[in-house]
Amino acid sequence: MDVKLVQDGLKKGKAERLRGEPDYIRFRSSFKGVERGTVIIGKKIVWGFPHIKRIFTLENGLKKNMPSPVLYAEEKIDGFNVRIASVAGSIYAFSRGGFLDAFVTEKARGMALEGFFKENPDYVLCGEMIGNTPYTEPTEDFDVKLFVFDIDRGDGSYLPCEERHALLKKHGIAHAPVLGKFKSDDYDGLRKLMLSLNRGHKEGMVLKSADRKYVLKYVTPFADIDDISKTSMMFFDMPIGFYYQRALRSAFFINDFGFDKEKYSAMLGRAFYDGLTKALKEVKDGREIEEEFEILIKDPNIWKDVKRHMSKDVRLEELWRREEKGKTRIRFRKIYKRTTRNLTSYAAGKGITD
Repeated sequence: MDVKLVQDGLKKGKAERLRGEPDYIRFRSSFKGVERGTVIIGKKIVWGFPHIKRIFTLENGLKKNMPSPVLYAEEKIDGFNVRIASVAGSIYAFSRGGFLDAFVTEKARGMALEGFFKENPDYVLCGEMIGNTPYTEPTEDFDVKLFVFDIDRGDGSYLPCEERHALLKKHGIAHAPVLGKFKSDDYDGLRKLMLSLNRGHKEGMVLKSADRKYVLKYVTPFADIDDISKTSMMFFDMPIGFYYQRALRSAFFINDFGFDKEKYSAMLGRAFYDGLTKALKEVKDGREIEEEFEILIKDPNIWKDVKRHMSKDVRLEELWRREEKGKTRIRFRKIYKRTTRNLTSYAAGKGITD
């Protein structure tokens, strides 16, 4: 990367120097072709992961956006987006926004990825982490899982699908489930696949040309409505576009697939109102709007790192901790300050001019 570009980015506030173990530069926003979330750490550049185009209708979306005659359909995993790289022989993980993530770094170092990076030191694993993370729904079934959906060659370009699948299989690294290889005009086959994903309460699929140059996202109405259901309780802490996009996407899908509009209208209404009415009851009873999460860590300083990164938007409170075979399990809650404050004041009689 050009030194002057980095200097200009720092000068204009598009990038920032962050002190830690180790120090690094993070691009806070996209700048002169450099994607937001790009990291310069030591002599290595971990390129920001680009936003992927989303389609609202299957057939027309493919016709306009997928010139490749063949594509792979992979399951879209609803998790915490991370990039994992080897820097001077040590494994580090970064969030979508380009922050060095101590929690994911510790987890990644316990996933036997050393063989992969010894053979491919320049590559960067791009994936979704689910389970007991500070950002995803806790579970008793496992601790965390990583599903890799892309491999950056280290220069911002990505391995073709079959090469990626084979390399991950060779090193025993879990891949986002591959749902099949299709002709890009096999609309009936892809429709059947989406219906199956919706029935299975899956998020959707990512469609990739075999060379990985073209990538599209297509999600199910179940996922859209489920997202609304899970977040309506913290309504004021979510960007309004979050709800606009999901209501619109689900409407397109329901219309295109001829779904029962009355059924899905009721589901959408419940998704909004169940969470909002629950939130109103919480503040009426003098409680705050919150969610609970759980993490299992070796290094207790990771909890400090989690609190430092997340406390700008929410308040974190530890509920309990216990030692488990040399590790520490921490249960905590996120308190959504803006929603709690607004609903409490409205319930107390505050009026607004709109």
